[in-house]
Amino acid sequence: MSRPAGRPLRVAIILTLLAVVVAAIALLSGCEPEPTTPPSPSPSRPAVLDAACRNVLVASNPGTIASSEIDELSGLSASRSTDGVYWAHNDSGDSARVFALGGDGRDLGTYVFEGAAARDWEDLAVGPGPEAGTSYLYAGDIGDNAKARSSIQVYRVLEPSVDPSAGASPPQTLSGVSTLTFVYPDGPHDAEALFVDPSSGELFIVTKELTSGDGQVFRAPADLASGSTTTLTQVATVALGLGGGVTAADVSPAGDVIALRTYFSVVLFGRPAGAPLAQAFSEQSCAGATAAETQGEALGFTRDGRGYVTASEGGAPDLHRFDAP
Repeated sequence: MSRPAGRPLRVAIILTLLAVVVAAIALLSGCEPEPTTPPSPSPSRPAVLDAACRNVLVASNPGTIASSEIDELSGLSASRSTDGVYWAHNDSGDSARVFALGGDGRDLGTYVFEGAAARDWEDLAVGPGPEAGTSYLYAGDIGDNAKARSSIQVYRVLEPSVDPSAGASPPQTLSGVSTLTFVYPDGPHDAEALFVDPSSGELFIVTKELTSGDGQVFRAPADLASGSTTTLTQVATVALGLGGGVTAADVSPAGDVIALRTYFSVVLFGRPAGAPLAQAFSEQSCAGATAAETQGEALGFTRDGRGYVTASEGGAPDLHRFDAP
């Protein structure tokens, strides 16, 4: 049904026509929003941190994890001895083993930790150990959803040599595994994040505070003896906001950037030159780039430290890589 044209309608038509004319003039004159220019690079910051702070990290998908045995990916860390090799493991429910992967997700073999248990493996680190100049694998049996464990374990073993150009080798057993037992000073915590300072060899665990997002950072001394039990020392608290439970962590091979991931974000912290690693959590952080992942619990820096890789749980997950340009 039509209605009589009145003054309000005429005014509305006139205003609409004026808006169209103004838009047309702007279009013809070439008026458009000025492009956003990212801030200039800061030579004082590590490349990956600087790129994250300037929002210029370059995303890529180098491949898909090929091994059908990896269906609940939780730990991911780049080899420190061989370029193009990553180490990974499953979440709780798997045996005490890790997987060697190519940078594109190719299966490079399975390695069993002799004498180790696997109650709830949650994260994996590569770093220095008792033998100088040699890298070690650290598997963190640190998960505790019920917060009921009186102690947690980290298993340490020499990093095996892997040829990234070869196919998957037959399963191998790693001997000489050290069991390091830890106790929290204030009672049990659930944790899914582990990293080792490449400079000092100290070990760090960040708790998963899913409700508050206030992760507690605990430290243990370097080069602990196999079979030892150590009370952890709290050295920092990191506030990531409601729902910001930490599901993975890593430190760059140079030890100058720490990355924490949650289900929804990646946060990078720069270490001041000459400062203890925990000092990084007192510095201004920057949000890193992320990808849509169903349940993201894995993160590791690239071997050159200029980027990082993430992946989700589930069968054949995609690898998501983010690098400084």
